[in-house]
Amino acid sequence: MNKVDLRQKYQAVIGLEVHIQLATDSKMFSPEGFQFGESPNTFLSAVTIAHPGSLPTINKNIISCAVKLGLATNCKINQENFFARKNYFYPDLPKGYQLTQDNTPICKNGFLDIPIKGDQQKRIRIQRIHIEEDAGKSIHDQHEHFSMIDLNRAGVGLVELVTHPDISNPEEAATFMAEIRRIVRFLEISDGNMEEGSLRCDANVSVKLKEEEKLGTRAEIKNINSFSQVNRSVTFEINRQVALVESGGTVVQETRTWDTANQRTLSMRRKEEADDYRYFPEPDLLPLKISAEELAEIQASLPILPQKLEKVYVQELALAKHEVSTLLEDKALSDFFEEMRTVGREVKAYANWLLGPVKAWMNETQSSITAFPLSPTKLVSLIDLVQNGKLSHNLAKKSVFPELLESPASSVEEIATAQGAFEKKEGTELAETISYLLEEFPNEVEKFKRGKKGVSGFFIGQLMKKTKGKANPKVANKMVMDALKAATKTS
Repeated sequence: MNKVDLRQKYQAVIGLEVHIQLATDSKMFSPEGFQFGESPNTFLSAVTIAHPGSLPTINKNIISCAVKLGLATNCKINQENFFARKNYFYPDLPKGYQLTQDNTPICKNGFLDIPIKGDQQKRIRIQRIHIEEDAGKSIHDQHEHFSMIDLNRAGVGLVELVTHPDISNPEEAATFMAEIRRIVRFLEISDGNMEEGSLRCDANVSVKLKEEEKLGTRAEIKNINSFSQVNRSVTFEINRQVALVESGGTVVQETRTWDTANQRTLSMRRKEEADDYRYFPEPDLLPLKISAEELAEIQASLPILPQKLEKVYVQELALAKHEVSTLLEDKALSDFFEEMRTVGREVKAYANWLLGPVKAWMNETQSSITAFPLSPTKLVSLIDLVQNGKLSHNLAKKSVFPELLESPASSVEEIATAQGAFEKKEGTELAETISYLLEEFPNEVEKFKRGKKGVSGFFIGQLMKKTKGKANPKVANKMVMDALKAATKTS
């Protein structure tokens, strides 16, 4: 029996533990900040390195971030919270325990709907979201005999989002992660950068015969940090477990890691149970209470979330799904588009420009839309000139737009006038040029009279050559057709 047949015989059952690093100015319980990529052991304090006598202080912004995520994923918010010590020894955990939440997660019993085949959606239940501090990082490839420890990340605020085992295949797992990344970016609580570890997940994977109710033994794949790794690692693990069961073996509960070089999961250790961590209440932190007023204030601060915007863009604005996906990948780009919508009406053209020339500028300069030299209003004024037939798309894109980027204080009209880029209207030079072309190519005019309508394309091409691309294709097409029809009537 091949793998395809086996996958039809078995059902995969997948749950995710998503770790989201929060974008706050300081760490969770200590005053120093954190920045990815800086020299090792730069962002340290007495609290981070567990200096005797140092005490933690809660970062209120982290509480706000966690509540925002909970509200955005339809969770119930616990207004009275307690912290706990999760005890385990690891070299990059100076205290020998991790400050986290045990029985009182700040958010619980939520859900997120994700798109699946066609226009269908699937609801993934969220068991809990809790707050905890991150550990440091062990580096194993910089010394022949020793592992190196970088504590920059130690103490950085995280939320961990735990789903129910509602995910059925690797594609759904990757889609769920993508939806979470869009949400945290729109909430502006994390940059969601998986390559830098701001967003990563552990996947709990098991398989069972489809007709059975009882779940199989699960294995946990640790620290997956890209969408492709989510898909590949979960796929491999499903196939590994199916092959093991089919051969008469037994799946053991364990922690595994994804070996990128060999594209396989490898066993790390037998899976710990909650009792192994010896949770107990954190004695140095008082209970954290969130008032009804604070909760209402956070609720009111939430932006329009990407799934709601997606419906507006697709159903009301008639944008293509791939265009919408790109616009909503970046909140700043979506905000720019939203501001363009407030000052103009040509939304399809605005989206095309953002995903075309503007996106090209972002890629070339490796910049965010926040660094774009033109305001949404100025970009709208350029696009509207094209849409109104006063400026050809070709000249707007290749001539006026680059000049405008160099001189953003100038007006679009000033630059277009200086370049001679404005269109010639009917009854002026453009109409005279068309008339001259009809006289120059009488044989083509005769072909049109005999019903070969495609001849109009020949004249439009000639017109573009004569005007050096300054003629708006829409306007040119109409004027050429009108002139050819008029020539047919007078024959």
